[in-house]
Amino acid sequence: MRLRRRGAQRRDPRVLWVSCDNTAPHPYLVDSLRRAGRAVRDLHWATPENGQRSFGRYLEFADRTGQQHPMSVKLVSPRMLLEFARAPEDVLILYELGLVGLYAGVSKLFHRHKVISLVEGDYRHIGRAGTAPLKVVVRRLAARSIDVFVANNPPAREYLIHTLNVPEDKIIVGWWLAGLPADLPARRLAAAPLPEGSPLFVCAGRLIPQKGIDLVIHALAVYRRQFGPCTLWIIGEGPERESLVQLSRQLGVEDMVTFVGVVDHQALKGAFQACQAFVFPTLQDFVGRVVVEALSAGAPVVVSPMTGAVGTIVHDGVNGIVVDPRDAEALAKAMHRAADPAMQRSLREGVERANGLLLPDTVAGVIVRAVTMARAGARRSAAAAPSPPHGSGGPDRRGPWSTA
Repeated sequence: MRLRRRGAQRRDPRVLWVSCDNTAPHPYLVDSLRRAGRAVRDLHWATPENGQRSFGRYLEFADRTGQQHPMSVKLVSPRMLLEFARAPEDVLILYELGLVGLYAGVSKLFHRHKVISLVEGDYRHIGRAGTAPLKVVVRRLAARSIDVFVANNPPAREYLIHTLNVPEDKIIVGWWLAGLPADLPARRLAAAPLPEGSPLFVCAGRLIPQKGIDLVIHALAVYRRQFGPCTLWIIGEGPERESLVQLSRQLGVEDMVTFVGVVDHQALKGAFQACQAFVFPTLQDFVGRVVVEALSAGAPVVVSPMTGAVGTIVHDGVNGIVVDPRDAEALAKAMHRAADPAMQRSLREGVERANGLLLPDTVAGVIVRAVTMARAGARRSAAAAPSPPHGSGGPDRRGPWSTA
């Protein structure tokens, strides 16, 4: 038996953080964990790095109706298993519970590292893309070898317990889907001049049917008739762009809409800070990372009830307004209400009270806690991560979970 000398300090665990690519919030989380004093190696399995071919590919198949979440398949080479088996790190952090999770579990036969899985939400709420029987079977197998799960919200916890049969004492509930860093500089959009004398609204995301951008354009026509002009910046690209341009012309609101295209996070933050509200008219979403980014940048939100952000980080009348985007008149009225100066002050105060929990440096504390729990090796009941009290605009475990 090896005895550690009295007074000798235990080495901080080394972390291998595995992601598909470098899409936000991953790079911000890695940087924050490093600032928290942890040694982190970053591995992107779907991206060629250092002259080496990638470990796999991410494929997505669009739903023909446009209403369902696209079906995705992650093809991951067995070389990933070899990479994990050779990894010198003490802890692996994963987002996936598919083949990547299975490989991480099998690698524990060769290297006694701990494995942490971050789970965003209840996969059943994204339709067939989350409930395909083979996917559920693979996730259940992978879940058996995970030491600690970090559930982003209560529905994610319920999914782990009731669908994947994960013991409750292996789960931490803590918000890990971070927004934009507080120290990220904001930059004005040169291609989209600020409107004078009319409210500015922003939509951002992939231009695909389930994001509901067309519903906002329909609402603009109602807005103009009832309240006067306003401006909408649409940030992002996708296959629906041309049809959205045509729709704005047909409805006579093309002068109110600017298609900005893809921007970096500095410009995105600048857009959020310039607008009266961020509008998220999705027809189906786990949470909507862009909602988290908007809130972390200080923008009130007008959101669809068909996103997991409602009842967790968005509270109607506190830091945002919840409205069914399929009702054009109701959406127009919600946007007008959000732009009202008195409501603006109230909503921004609500955003300010809650958005600290969404910042990457705060989220790093949740991850550190999971690493500590995994290293301790004790399977015990995990208390929920700190959250604001009910009604403060932050995560509310008693609040509704409204999604498609």
